[in-house]
Amino acid sequence: MQKITYLFATLLAFITMNACDDVYDHVAAPPQAYEQEAQQSVSGFTFALGADVSAPLIFTEEMLGDETPLEAIKTTATPQLAEGATVTFILEASDTDAFTQVVELPSTSDQNSAFVTAATLNEAAKSLYGKAPEARNLYLRVTAFINEGSSAVRIPGEVVLGPVTVTPVGPVIETEYYLVGSINDWDINNLTDYQFSHSGKDVYEDPYFTILVNNLQGEFKIVPKSSKEAASWDGVLGTYDATALEGELKADGGNLKVDEPGWVKITLNMMEYTYTIEIIGEMNLTLYVPGGHQGWDPATAPTLYSRNFDFKYSGYVYFGEANTEFKFTSQPDWEGTNYGDGGDGTISADGGNLVVAEVGMYKIDVDLTANSYTMTKTEWGLIGDATEGGWDNSTPMTYDPATGLWIVTTTLKDGNFKFRANNSWDINLGGDLNNLSYGGADIPASAGSYTITLDLFDPAAFKASIVSALSL
Repeated sequence: MQKITYLFATLLAFITMNACDDVYDHVAAPPQAYEQEAQQSVSGFTFALGADVSAPLIFTEEMLGDETPLEAIKTTATPQLAEGATVTFILEASDTDAFTQVVELPSTSDQNSAFVTAATLNEAAKSLYGKAPEARNLYLRVTAFINEGSSAVRIPGEVVLGPVTVTPVGPVIETEYYLVGSINDWDINNLTDYQFSHSGKDVYEDPYFTILVNNLQGEFKIVPKSSKEAASWDGVLGTYDATALEGELKADGGNLKVDEPGWVKITLNMMEYTYTIEIIGEMNLTLYVPGGHQGWDPATAPTLYSRNFDFKYSGYVYFGEANTEFKFTSQPDWEGTNYGDGGDGTISADGGNLVVAEVGMYKIDVDLTANSYTMTKTEWGLIGDATEGGWDNSTPMTYDPATGLWIVTTTLKDGNFKFRANNSWDINLGGDLNNLSYGGADIPASAGSYTITLDLFDPAAFKASIVSALSL
């Protein structure tokens, strides 16, 4: 063996002793990392970014399919090594040099350099930043080893180099999309009423946009936000098959077309640049809520109602047992569309059962334009200057599962009252006792003792009754 430096002899001695990494802590402290640091030296070794990552990288699908390795780290100076000894690496990436978030970078080592693929860097950028195809800075943390035969020893300290600038592969997804076509006389300046709905999340995490339109019959295209703001036809999206109910969206595509009357639902998947068209026809104003709370029978299930004829449904359902499973159905049977759990507050036609964790009556809101739902557990009471609590504190009502009514017997004063949930004004009912409305007018009352009931069973017309307790 040729003569080696004192450092390397010491390291090989540690190998034969099966020493762990901790024994090197006294040899060299981890170096400090500085933004855009070109190279770093530890224990006589100097490391730098590889030639293939020193300039910004903009990835393409073709590059991701190419397995040609990219030199990420190279060793520019070493102590004198034993014949046949080489430097190998373990690489990690982060979005800052503090390495609060860490992603492992699979790599290969050869000729004292570390190599990664374009696909590896692309996935690291998306993991740390999300899927947007924007320039991202990656910092590389290097743990280096000296390999000789079957033995390896870690070089003391860690090296942080970077940033490496990469732009991951991904489509351009805008935050808003609109319809333009026969329905609005192809007026690109008149799109406000034809905007697609979206969850409001990062569009690269939720790339789905939906719209429900009545009497869309005719031809149309899809207008991105940038084209709308510029009042330009550049970038407007169409397709190659006008009458297909699903297909790809293309910037140079022709018009899409719907021949059927009635309601139509259009869904865009902008991660894939595809569309689907669902012909609904006449709108069903009722959703049924079958489940374990009533024997999974849609025909006898409680219902939700679309009061504003806008595919947004609301109503109240009582669940008498914890962890009850249920679904939403478009018909009082299982022959229509059945909506289950799509995950993260969404519903899906192929989703599993939804679950309610706690016993109680829930206000359920379903938005078929956004495929979303919310559930709010409610406890009802009376509020108003006619009640003991005035306009500040609700007089609690009790739910009777046998009758499906909220009920209270109490003394009222001359004045007014309303019904409200959860001792809060977020959900309150007033107005006509035979058709209560959200935020409705105060209900007048005369002094006396009354039994008051609230009936939320029919989502199309909530009802209440006020009966003198003396007459009971």
